[in-house]
Amino acid sequence: MSAVTFGEELSAAEELAELAAGISLAAFGGRHDVAHKADGTPVTRVDVAVEDAIRAVLAARFPADAILGEERGRTGPAQAARLWTVDPIDGTKHFADGVPLWSTLLGLQVDGEPVLGLVDSPAVGDRWTGVRDDRATGRGEPVRVSDVARLGEAAVGHSAIEEWAAGADRDRLLRLVDAARRTRGLADAWGQLQVASGAVEVCVEHDPCGIWDWTPCVAIVTSAGGRVTTLTGGPVGPGCDLLVTNGLVHDAAVRTLAGG
Repeated sequence: MSAVTFGEELSAAEELAELAAGISLAAFGGRHDVAHKADGTPVTRVDVAVEDAIRAVLAARFPADAILGEERGRTGPAQAARLWTVDPIDGTKHFADGVPLWSTLLGLQVDGEPVLGLVDSPAVGDRWTGVRDDRATGRGEPVRVSDVARLGEAAVGHSAIEEWAAGADRDRLLRLVDAARRTRGLADAWGQLQVASGAVEVCVEHDPCGIWDWTPCVAIVTSAGGRVTTLTGGPVGPGCDLLVTNGLVHDAAVRTLAGG
């Protein structure tokens, strides 16, 4: 597959990113009231407004495709081969607190395989795109994972410490911290895409990640030469944790997390 194959879809995703940014940036700044869904995850009125705007355009432009969003669930033809994924504001806690490291995530799966991703972080001016079997871009320029091949020379980003604080999870993270060159609290899509751009070599996510979280990441990171699995090295799926790497240190990271 190539960028030509999904040219229309990539153009649509770019337009939708602009639409979403117009809504989210107008509301960004200061503190927002946060509600909690049944699964305990946070949501603001802006999350819902952005997803609704994106859904309306996707449904009109690609009526044969299904749509899966974090806030509204799945709609569209039940047997559709193509599935758009939407996370209107990834990093809702950041958004609600006035921290600019949040993103809008758009992805496309064909027969269950991520083939296209776009991650837009408008408050910091970052945008990544990726199409399977083609190049990945960041800020409009080609990006590539780093060539660091040893975990001891790698930089590691991780999700919030409190997610890892208990028992074996804490020990897993500490083993990775001890093995790496340096670590920082970098997570959500913005942190994961630092791997695609070569800024860090590893990003680990403890929280359960939805299909809308990892579909764009898989498309972009793999297009940039990297690799995405669960923390144990297995295939990603609904509600999984994530290990995102430059590929070269992936197996070593899996072994280290496992205590091997």
